[in-house]
Amino acid sequence: MGSTRLPGRAGPVAVLVLAAACLVTAPVSAAPAPDKHNQADQLAQQLDDQGQHIAMLDEQFNQAHARADALDAEVAAIGPKLADSNRQLAAARQRLADASVDAYVRGGASPLIGALLKGRSEDFGVRKTYVDAALDGQRGAVAGFESARRRLLALRDRLHATQRQARATADALDANRRAAQATIASQQSVLSQAQGDLAPLVAQASAARAQRTEQQGKQKFDTLATPPTTAAPRKPAASGVAAPAKPAGGPATTARPASAPATAAPKPSSPPPAPTGPAPAVKSGAGAAVNTAKAQLGKPYVYGAAGPDSFDCSGLTMYAWRAGGVGLPHSAEMQYNAIAHISVSQLQPGDLIFYGTPIHHVGMYVGGGQMIEAPYTGAVVRYASIYRSDLVGAGRP
Repeated sequence: MGSTRLPGRAGPVAVLVLAAACLVTAPVSAAPAPDKHNQADQLAQQLDDQGQHIAMLDEQFNQAHARADALDAEVAAIGPKLADSNRQLAAARQRLADASVDAYVRGGASPLIGALLKGRSEDFGVRKTYVDAALDGQRGAVAGFESARRRLLALRDRLHATQRQARATADALDANRRAAQATIASQQSVLSQAQGDLAPLVAQASAARAQRTEQQGKQKFDTLATPPTTAAPRKPAASGVAAPAKPAGGPATTARPASAPATAAPKPSSPPPAPTGPAPAVKSGAGAAVNTAKAQLGKPYVYGAAGPDSFDCSGLTMYAWRAGGVGLPHSAEMQYNAIAHISVSQLQPGDLIFYGTPIHHVGMYVGGGQMIEAPYTGAVVRYASIYRSDLVGAGRP
């Protein structure tokens, strides 16, 4: 694309400003009015808030979808149990029917009972014991029928409850999707306002915000890289991860700030504890995972997508690590919970790095302080700095 680069946040605003810069020349003799600076700052803030909100909705959608898949599996598992219960019920009914016919034909006695009744009267006590034992078989058939019926009803109730829960989850998925679509439409409306001499101001405001959040991210990184006082000394973070640099094969871009809106954001949870002890060995499939992630550069971000033509953040890391022989769930938070946690000072190419509280973004570390990520609506799979103010931690599949 040549050597021209915009400072700061490289996303929907940067694309728009690049086009505006080719078409608009601001007057040299007049500085923009203060209210335009304020408006640009507000637009930059709004764009960041909306991007963050969409990322949270995406994560909620993926988690709800995972729950729905789990419910589908549970419903499928109930099917064979239900069939087995039906077979037990049919067998119990047959045993009860046979016992009833036998009782009717023989006057309430089985062949064993009939033989016993032909004995001497002085053996009545002994014969009664045997009769009671034989009758237990009939009572057992009835008990078996009742037990099978209760199991069948319990399984049916469980099936129905699970199906109701699955429908409720599906409704939640639809609601999340509609909310995300509305937010995306609102974001596009904001972008359409950044025209003329306002567009460069929005880009400048976004660049300043990006610089601030990257500086905060470096401080957060240093904090996370510092080993706990109870752990064995580790090497300084600088020896594990270099400063941001252009990785081979693609340009570096700065991260968008992670300032969530006051409304609609999930209730924050406590950040995960810092890992202690040595990191697990890097899997042999890490190279394939990194190369697969690189092959997706330039493909569009699409809400809920997991390849091969478009991705969201966890869809990209799931797709890439599948090529490395590791299965991951389609959710940033679920991926964090599914893999070994490592200190950010131990990052190696192929490791995953997580953002947000609660976690709602993930990227794949590729070296040089850079990751490959599917960032947000309107952007494409790209290289980006790992230094963000909402950095949570890292993990190794």
